[in-house]
Amino acid sequence: MSLTLSFIRRSSAAGALALAALAAAAPLAAHAQARNGAAASDCRNCGTVEAVNPVQRAGRANGIAGTPVTPGMAIGGVVGGILGNQVGSGNGRTAATVVGAAGGAYAGHAIENSQNRYTAYVMHIRMNDGTRRTVEQRTALPRGAKVIVRGHTAHLR
Repeated sequence: MSLTLSFIRRSSAAGALALAALAAAAPLAAHAQARNGAAASDCRNCGTVEAVNPVQRAGRANGIAGTPVTPGMAIGGVVGGILGNQVGSGNGRTAATVVGAAGGAYAGHAIENSQNRYTAYVMHIRMNDGTRRTVEQRTALPRGAKVIVRGHTAHLR
């Protein structure tokens, strides 16, 4: 009989300890779940990516020493001026040199811009409040991804 009482006491102690642990953990889990649920529904900058469209954009070339003159313009202008100087004589040669320099600068700038092209991604995002935002950035996020929009960029949640 004392063996049975001892077993019941041990079982009761273990059961009470387990019950106390569950009682302490339950409010914490309920609070965390309520907080996460509230954060997801109250997030004004959160949404879901509905569509992703790649687009080609021309990159901007940096000017030389802080000026708007790019290396492509400078090289193209020099080459165009040299080639223009080979044509004609007198005032015709001067005019050809100027036209060659201007044409060369334009061509050099166009070539440089075509070399600096990159792919951007236009993403249409349905926000949690039902509105729709469009974000363009260099990294694509998958369609259906849950995102948060900060400024002009979207990040995975």
